[in-house]
Amino acid sequence: MKRKFAFVLTAACLLTACGSKPNIVTGNKELEDAVYNNEYVSLASYTGLKAEKKKYIVTQKAVDAMIHDQLSEYAEYNSVDRASAAGDWVSTSFTAESDGTVFMQEEDYFFILGEEEYGAEFDEQLTGVTTGDQLSFTIDYDSDFSDMDLAGKTVDFEVNVTDVREEIMPDTDDAFIKEHTSYDTYQQFEEAVRESIEDSYESESTSELQEELLRKVVESSSILQYSRKEYDTAREEYEGSCLEMFEMFDMNLDEIYEALEMTKEDVEEDITYSVYRTIVIDAILDNENMSLSDDEYEEGIAYYMKENDYDSRSKFINDYGEDEIRGQLLEDKVLDYLTAHADLTEVEAEYEN
Repeated sequence: MKRKFAFVLTAACLLTACGSKPNIVTGNKELEDAVYNNEYVSLASYTGLKAEKKKYIVTQKAVDAMIHDQLSEYAEYNSVDRASAAGDWVSTSFTAESDGTVFMQEEDYFFILGEEEYGAEFDEQLTGVTTGDQLSFTIDYDSDFSDMDLAGKTVDFEVNVTDVREEIMPDTDDAFIKEHTSYDTYQQFEEAVRESIEDSYESESTSELQEELLRKVVESSSILQYSRKEYDTAREEYEGSCLEMFEMFDMNLDEIYEALEMTKEDVEEDITYSVYRTIVIDAILDNENMSLSDDEYEEGIAYYMKENDYDSRSKFINDYGEDEIRGQLLEDKVLDYLTAHADLTEVEAEYEN
C-alpha cells in the first residue's frame, strides 16, 4: 500500500491559534538529557534509534493473485453440472436471521469460494453444492469479524443455490499479453507485476518503520502542555474518521467503539497521542531548522497528486489548502530524517493482507 495524503494539523496551529482557553498542563517534568526544550515539550534524542525494518517476501502466490486480478476482466464464467469447488462462483438467494429477526436478504448474490466473504465456515457450507440445493445452517461469528453486520452474532442462514459457475481464464501466452497489455511477453508482464508488488511492500514497510520510530520519540519525550483547541480538533478529526469508516453501517460512535472493542480509555489514549505526535514533529522541525524549499514543495505536490489520482494542480491545492500541504510535506521530512539517522536491522517477513 502506497502512502496516501493524510493531513494532520501541525503544531504551528498549537502555538499560534490556541484561542482564549488555557492550555492543558500535564504535570510532566523536563527531561534531564533532553536535546531540545520549549514550553510544550522536553524532547528526547531522536537519532540512532534502534528498529527493525521489514523486508516483505514477494511470493509467487502473491504475483499470481495480482496477475489474476489484472486479467480477470478477460475471463469467462460458465455454468457447470458438478459440485462446487474452490474458485467457483456460487449464485444464491439467501436470508440471514439472528435472534428471530431477518436482518439480511439477498437475491442473485454470488460468492467466490475461497474468498471467505462471510467467513471460512460459510464457504465450507457452499462447497460441494449443486444448482437447486437448499441449505440451512448456523454460524457463530466472533465479535471481531470483518463484516460488522455479522460480527458477534449467531446467524441462521437459509440459502438457495441458483447457479454454480466455473471461471475460465484466458490462455495468457505472449500473443495475448501483447494484445491486451503494454508488454510484449508474459515474462515481461510477470516481472512488472512482481516489481509493482515489491514497490508496494517497500512503501508499506517504510511507513510502518517511520511510525514506529516517531512513536519511540513521542513515548520517550516529556509533553509539558498543549492547547485545548488542538485537543478538541484532534477529537473531532478522530471521531469524524471513525464515522466515515463505518458510514455504510449507520452506526453511532458508541456502537463503533464497541464493535472495535475499544474502551473510552483507548479512545482517549489515541486522541492524546495524536496531539503529542504533532508537538514532537514540530519540535524536531524547529530543532533541525527544517524548512521547505520551492522545489521540494512542487515535488511534493506532484507526488501526492499522482498518489491520489489528481490531474489538476489547482484542484488539488484547492481541495486541501496550501498550509496543510506544506504541513504534510514538512512531516514527511521529519519522518525521512528519523529513518536516515536510525540504527536499522533489516529482517525478512511474510506479508499479511
